[in-house]
Amino acid sequence: MNATDLDRYTTPELQKRAFALARERHDWRFFIDLFRHTPTALEAEDIDPDVSEIGVAIDDLLSIWHEGTKGEWGAAEPLARAAFIDYIAEHGGGDDAKD
Repeated sequence: MNATDLDRYTTPELQKRAFALARERHDWRFFIDLFRHTPTALEAEDIDPDVSEIGVAIDDLLSIWHEGTKGEWGAAEPLARAAFIDYIAEHGGGDDAKD
């Protein structure tokens, strides 16, 4: 899927797809870079996961983000949305997303 196709999806659907893809790829940097722009601006640099436990660390980071933001992007939504579209377009996963 290209960016134009992806732009038709809602932000929550794009988030679901991008998060599933980044989890599958164990892409810690995607989450860190994204969460730096959240309303709570997580201090993600303080979290240094062991490579063998990166999946658990990503789940922990998502929990911290969700607790701090109640799952809302606020004023950062346009930036998050663009990041989701770019990530999915670059790395695939535009079709069926996992939970």
